[in-house]
Amino acid sequence: MEDWADDDDLLEDERRHGLGDADRAPVSGGQTLGALVHDYVRTQCDVLRDSREAIAARDESVVHPARVAIRRLRATLRTFGSVYDAEDGVAFADELRWAGNLLGEVRDLQVLAARFAEEDSPTSAAAQPVLAAEIDRDRVHAWRTVTDGLGSPRGAALFDAVSRWRDHPPFSARAERPAHHAAKLVAKADSLLRKRLARAEAAADAASAETGMLLHDARKAAKRHRYAVELALPVLDARAEETIERRRALQDALGAHQDAVVALAFLERIDLDAQSREAALALQDLIGYTRAGAEDVGGVLRETERLRT
Repeated sequence: MEDWADDDDLLEDERRHGLGDADRAPVSGGQTLGALVHDYVRTQCDVLRDSREAIAARDESVVHPARVAIRRLRATLRTFGSVYDAEDGVAFADELRWAGNLLGEVRDLQVLAARFAEEDSPTSAAAQPVLAAEIDRDRVHAWRTVTDGLGSPRGAALFDAVSRWRDHPPFSARAERPAHHAAKLVAKADSLLRKRLARAEAAADAASAETGMLLHDARKAAKRHRYAVELALPVLDARAEETIERRRALQDALGAHQDAVVALAFLERIDLDAQSREAALALQDLIGYTRAGAEDVGGVLRETERLRT
């Protein structure tokens, strides 16, 4: 949970990113920062509450929306955490992280299945049955983990916390600040993203083994900034919608690299010796193609340089 910086500490960020008082859109009714933030939080809590029964029934269609709601909640607690009681916020964020990790394995398998089925995928017909069988097997285990976890007392406590946060948010005194103070933390989230991109670039220049991890960290920071702008739209200027689109494009570019990393790890777990010769050769070709994407750090950084403005 990050504390608020003093107003003076963020003034330069506001000026640099066009968030001065003269540019802000008015907020009706003298809205407070707490009300602005909690409108966004309430929406994400609704998504999670509404997904509970579908998740218990192993409905694949709710996995992605539920994970996005969890990510938005966690990002909000990081960026705008001082609106809420710090201890309650940390505890809620920890449980959200746990739930997101549970759903993450199912979501990864969804992405893998879609990746290998794309029309322009290099996946050959010989490899398809092996990939489908591996994904189906892993999916059974992943869903068991999800339903066991979210169906447990800890899972029930999480959904109780979601309802409690929706209806009885643990506001701090800073929630009473004017809503336009949100712009300061939007600027701070943008600065964090730029710092993480710079670290990834430095690591790539040094051929560091940490480059991939740092790119993933930058992707998470891009999402965090995008969600912050979404939340703060009522107090930002007309450029905010364009910022959302730029950040979405940036996270997609970084996400394509991360998807390749996840796909490579999945493929390398397959026992090629247990496959037919034709399938093993096809899988070797696919592994080579996927590894090239996972290792193309330079291409990813060139794309992020184009999209980061």
